[in-house]
Amino acid sequence: MTVEPFQRRALADYFSGCRETVILLPKKNGKTTLLAALALYHLMTTPDAECVVAAASREQAMILYDAAAGFVRRSPGLDRHFKLQAGYRMIRSLDDGGRIRVLAADVDTADGVRPTLALLDELHRHRSAALYGVFRDGLGPRFGRMLTISTAGEHVTSPLGQMRVRARQLRDRVKRGAYLYARTPDRSFALHEWALDETEDVDDMRTVKKANPASWQTLALLRERHDSPSTLRWQWARFACGLWVSAQAWWLDPEHWKAAETPDRLADGDRITLGFDGARTGDATGLVACRLDDGLVQPLAAWEDPGDGQPWEVDGGEVDAAVADAFERYRVVRAAFDPPLWQTEIDGWAVEYGSAVVRYPTKRGRMADAVERFRTDLAAGRLKHTGDATLTRHALNAQMRETRVGYWLAKPGSGPADKIDLAVAAVLAYEARADALASEPEPGVLLVF
Repeated sequence: MTVEPFQRRALADYFSGCRETVILLPKKNGKTTLLAALALYHLMTTPDAECVVAAASREQAMILYDAAAGFVRRSPGLDRHFKLQAGYRMIRSLDDGGRIRVLAADVDTADGVRPTLALLDELHRHRSAALYGVFRDGLGPRFGRMLTISTAGEHVTSPLGQMRVRARQLRDRVKRGAYLYARTPDRSFALHEWALDETEDVDDMRTVKKANPASWQTLALLRERHDSPSTLRWQWARFACGLWVSAQAWWLDPEHWKAAETPDRLADGDRITLGFDGARTGDATGLVACRLDDGLVQPLAAWEDPGDGQPWEVDGGEVDAAVADAFERYRVVRAAFDPPLWQTEIDGWAVEYGSAVVRYPTKRGRMADAVERFRTDLAAGRLKHTGDATLTRHALNAQMRETRVGYWLAKPGSGPADKIDLAVAAVLAYEARADALASEPEPGVLLVF
């Protein structure tokens, strides 16, 4: 690893004895790799080192561990000094027993820890300031240091946002282009931030480059990210430009949705996949099909609370009839059903229609990937739909909301018109198609049993 000038600047306070260093930097500028290298350096140079690593999730923190472990594996001679213990999420010093270890993200597991170095990755995803406070107050008196690195967050009211606001009000601060440096009078706290101002042009790559100091972040690579159909406007502003913007935004571009409309319709006997999502009382429930050959999305049935204030419940017999009609008219290759409220019916459909029926809990991390696949393929022109008015309303209602595992579909409000269930069913149908295609044998391959 070659340490670049901006990385030297960001670590200067650590090496001068600063207790708390916070670094805010857009994605793809080597944040995690830098912390991994620092953790190993600390373990080599600090007697009885206790380096702890934490992030908003254990999986995120393990990325830093894996980067550090990779340095050890690729560097001749380091295996004589370090022992990798992946099962324990730990790297041990064979010289004096010091260690680097990954902690769970919750505060309870961090109580009592007295680190010589505490590393917090992606603080913008932390729900509270509790873990930061536990680490800060537990720093060892002799060597204790704390270094936090993150991209820009969603709201200035978040723990990281409040810290940033207070730091930017310090008298001892310097602003040069996109770089801001601020520190307390006693030099115990320092902030390094690379970010554009809100008035700057985020579509000008030379301007954006000012907030991306890594040498490998070229204008061409920035332009590629900017122009990708998968890049949302708010994602670009926040993760490439360092601007603090909300992750909650409209899921689909109405122009992309309109452009994907086609007069084509499903024909009897087509190979299809199904997606099913919804409530039993209130809200809405939908059954959506996706043609296996070309990804055409078409709703087959929808039930909605009319919003008149009267009690409303989905007619289970109608749902059962709609599912039966789908299996009778088409060749259903796979049917993805969201199980919580329809478990009994799904069990019955599995018995009646066989292995094509699968449960797809929408609260698993893979749903985030399914949502992104649907949106990206729509923008790229790989997904078509029939222009159904109800599906269109649900699809354009849906917003994306950031979670620890990715981006989730959420309603824009709680009113009777704020329904998105057909959009979720469409995502399930499209994802079931991807799963079905992945499990099909390659063309020309002969399977012998």
